[in-house]
Amino acid sequence: MEEDIKNLSDIISGYKKYRKDRISLISSENVTSNLMRLSLSLGLSDQYCSRLPSDADKVDNLTFSNISPLDEINYKTRELVMDLFNAEECDVRPLSGLSGMTVLLASLLNCGDTLFKVEDNHGGHLSTAPLCKSMNINYYNMNLADNYRLNLDTIYKLNKEHKPKVVFLDSSYVLFPYPVKEIREIVGEDTTIIYDASHITALIGASLFQDPFKEGANIIHSTTHKALWGPQKAMILFKKKDESVDKVRNIIKDFVSNTHLHHILALYIALLEYKYFGKEYAINLQNNTRSFAESLSNYGLDISAKEYGFTQSNQLWINFGTKGEAIRQFKKLEKINVSANMIFLPKNEWGLRLAGNELTRYGTGKDEFDKLARILSNLFLERKSIEKLHDESVDFKRSLGDIKYNFDKTPEGKKLIEYIKNTIN
Repeated sequence: MEEDIKNLSDIISGYKKYRKDRISLISSENVTSNLMRLSLSLGLSDQYCSRLPSDADKVDNLTFSNISPLDEINYKTRELVMDLFNAEECDVRPLSGLSGMTVLLASLLNCGDTLFKVEDNHGGHLSTAPLCKSMNINYYNMNLADNYRLNLDTIYKLNKEHKPKVVFLDSSYVLFPYPVKEIREIVGEDTTIIYDASHITALIGASLFQDPFKEGANIIHSTTHKALWGPQKAMILFKKKDESVDKVRNIIKDFVSNTHLHHILALYIALLEYKYFGKEYAINLQNNTRSFAESLSNYGLDISAKEYGFTQSNQLWINFGTKGEAIRQFKKLEKINVSANMIFLPKNEWGLRLAGNELTRYGTGKDEFDKLARILSNLFLERKSIEKLHDESVDFKRSLGDIKYNFDKTPEGKKLIEYIKNTIN
């Protein structure tokens, strides 16, 4: 046992060092508060609870008894989600983005129905097409135009030939707002528009990117751990409390057997943090990302959409041209403890996707992002040695201090953290 415990200790210490020195520029990652992390240790993961609070009095096959106190967690989280994102109804039970997407496709589409999705090479979710094939759903691809926004000409032509039951805006390549209003005008009122906000939820909630519901979307689907700093799960928001709500709920009960209450409580804490600090964070995230893109461009890198102001979201794209060159540059990042995504760019080129989520939550501003841009440009353009840049990268990360935009250092937050620690013990 002593050897096994020693091995476990080594694994944990290795991760702590990796995390301490690592700079994450990944659009699908963020950093969570101590309060949120600590809540995961309360033991909620030991219990099952899949019902909605409104179903507390219903008894059926395999109903779990004595879980009424757990309903309050779901109830409070749902109420906060609807308030923050102006939704008439929501569901926070899906376990992940893929889980939520599967529920939506199975709920709203039948065998032989037609779906419009974003082309994989233009950022569409890589699981949408396989799911459609397994469900016998006909799908057609939307693509990005030269202005880095969805190509309305393509959608117009597709709509004339294949009337969609659902339009799914499922992209993870998001520099600028979707033309939701124009898509609604093309497909008409009978088509359901699902807006995947996973990478930009924090911006949408702060009214900085676009208002999907006001512009014509029926449903917003989003993970909660990207630009938003929650746990890894998903939420589904409904503009109206209509028949689609019942359809989704009927499927969720078959697809999600345990809703992972520990993550629902963690989401509630993350959303409370967002309620009080989210607007400031979102403003800084948007400004930081644009400033980061400008600095990288000024230091000699080819940043996509320069002629359109680079970006309005949480991410930017560096263009390296060929796949081979993008791989070569991508591999350099590991040597200086920086994480990013390699992507196929819409204009048949390859590059990297960088995002400002995590660094912004550390309180990083324009000057720090400019410093990081110098480090990265020196790396990619080989102006300094890998060894020197590794040291600069580590120094940069360790200079950031504690994360911001949370309750951890407030008097109330400190009391709650201490209370949870005592509860665990």
